[in-house]
Amino acid sequence: MSKTQDQNYHEVRKKLMPQMKRCRNRSIRIKVELILLALKLGNVSLACKRLGLGRTCFYKWWKRLVKAKFKIQALDEQSRRPKRSPNKINRYLERRIKQYRRIGYGPDMIRELLIREGKKPISASTINHVINKRVPGHLKPKPNKLRKHRKRYELPVPGQRLQIDVKYSPMTVGGQTIYIYVAVDECTRWRFNRAYKAVNHYSTIDFLERLEKEMPFPLHVLQTDNGQEFSNKLNCMNRDWHEMDVWCDERGYEHQLIPPGVKELNGKVERSHRIDAEYFYGNAPTDNIDRFNEAMVYWIRYYNLHRPHGGLQYQTPLEKLRERIKNLRKWCYVNKKVEAIRMKFTKSVKMIEEPVGKRESAA
Repeated sequence: MSKTQDQNYHEVRKKLMPQMKRCRNRSIRIKVELILLALKLGNVSLACKRLGLGRTCFYKWWKRLVKAKFKIQALDEQSRRPKRSPNKINRYLERRIKQYRRIGYGPDMIRELLIREGKKPISASTINHVINKRVPGHLKPKPNKLRKHRKRYELPVPGQRLQIDVKYSPMTVGGQTIYIYVAVDECTRWRFNRAYKAVNHYSTIDFLERLEKEMPFPLHVLQTDNGQEFSNKLNCMNRDWHEMDVWCDERGYEHQLIPPGVKELNGKVERSHRIDAEYFYGNAPTDNIDRFNEAMVYWIRYYNLHRPHGGLQYQTPLEKLRERIKNLRKWCYVNKKVEAIRMKFTKSVKMIEEPVGKRESAA
């Protein structure tokens, strides 16, 4: 410094103090106090020691203040965020991610769908940043913890067991409530749905007849809850065999009931109800039940042939079925019951392999 210490201190103080009257930023006030104290004492080390700061802190902010011609706004902390990010995904991908998000898909499903479109793989965390508008993790509300689920399971042979349930439509169709019968294969998640105006044993038998024709593999076990449309077990007025039991016996199928109140055993079909509620019911026609069923045919065809499934490692039910056809030909013996089911499946594989391909091309 060319001037004396006292003159320098008073000149700098004269420039800074009028600005400090309008400043409420605590960080700026501390830095101004450090600079003035160092100039007054003529000893940077002693001033920094009194305020508990480092010498580098003084020289950094002193140079910045001189460069700004003693305007205290230069002492404010500036964002260190880069002006551009070379690894940021382009706007087209961001727009595509948001389109899938509006449909209701999550990060993992969006990632799989983008890969199927031929896009470069993007991590689920990056997709999540785009969905949440890059909100920092500590600002996001913490989700409620779900209770621990029972161990999940898979059956090796398609058709080995189907879960069947009934779901009422959340909206009225043709001015009345309708009921949707749903069947899901536990191995491939292949589905079949049909809507009816009433839920009773007549609707159940009609649904089973259609199910038997539509499923591309032989059936073995049909698992249901204890509703009166499926069983008379909980009907105190009628303990005789239910029409569904008679129908299954005539065709050699086993009708299996889950214990009352244990919906986890029908978890796959329960999960499919949620998928229908998220992606189908809101767009389905509601003028009459025939149009509703026609729309459901197209929805189930899309679900079986083209929609990736998180429970199948993001395979479609069709891809899972073809993978099972290929692998079950190289099967090692496990037990007598499963071996009989596998043999029946592999014998009918020639009959189902070609129609599935035709359905895919038609879709």
